[in-house]
Amino acid sequence: MTPTNATRAWLGTIEELILHGANVAPRGQPTLELPQHTIAVDLEHPVVVAPTRKVSEKFLGAEAYWILSGDDRVETIAPYNKNIAQFSDDGERFFGAYGPKILDQLEYVVGKLIEDEDTRQAGLTLWRENPPATKDVPCTIAMFFSIRDGRLNSHVYMRSSDVWLGVPYDVFNFSMVAMLVLCRLNAGRASAYAGSERARVIEPGALYLTAASRHLYERNQAAALEVLHSDAWRPVTGPVPRNLWISERTLMKTLDAIRNCEEAAKWWNK
Repeated sequence: MTPTNATRAWLGTIEELILHGANVAPRGQPTLELPQHTIAVDLEHPVVVAPTRKVSEKFLGAEAYWILSGDDRVETIAPYNKNIAQFSDDGERFFGAYGPKILDQLEYVVGKLIEDEDTRQAGLTLWRENPPATKDVPCTIAMFFSIRDGRLNSHVYMRSSDVWLGVPYDVFNFSMVAMLVLCRLNAGRASAYAGSERARVIEPGALYLTAASRHLYERNQAAALEVLHSDAWRPVTGPVPRNLWISERTLMKTLDAIRNCEEAAKWWNK
């Protein structure tokens, strides 16, 4: 599977669902579904740009910043999304928040990659075993990272993935997690192997986003068809600036600027 930019990958997935999706109805909601489906995205082009699918740029940056900060509080993300608080059980924190789990395991992931560039053990889990009754069951099970041919690849495994509502944000968020791994990895390599051949930086590779259920709800199908028929695409966006996968400080500053709607931070408009 050849990685492509986020917009093309997203459009292709919508088309697959419209043409080949099976009819299912979880919780009584008519849905088209592709089982065990993988999207391959170039990590340097992680932004879906669509004229008839208004992805909130402010929330795009805010959620990624929130996750990379290891945050799980309602008060720090709710100002960027008026609907998100309803998924908290107590109005204070989110049971299924990714950030704390990612940061708790990030040192292990980076350590494994530095220890052995060919490792197959650089993984972290986001699922909660035997989850209780909650409004916020995690959609993502695990993330694994691998270095091949000098590039970092991110492999994400999800139980459930909504192509219309979730995929544009998931692709960006998981790509930014990969950028954080790259920042930590490259900083570690620079200090450990300065002056040697192994001191070369690791570059962004691909994001492989696999879902047990990739789906499109019936209520979003008309909008999905409209987006497929639109001819106003800008599928090739600006690549991720190099500093985003070299400097953790720059990465976080950029996400902060995006959530505050600072135009200079939006490299994909170039």
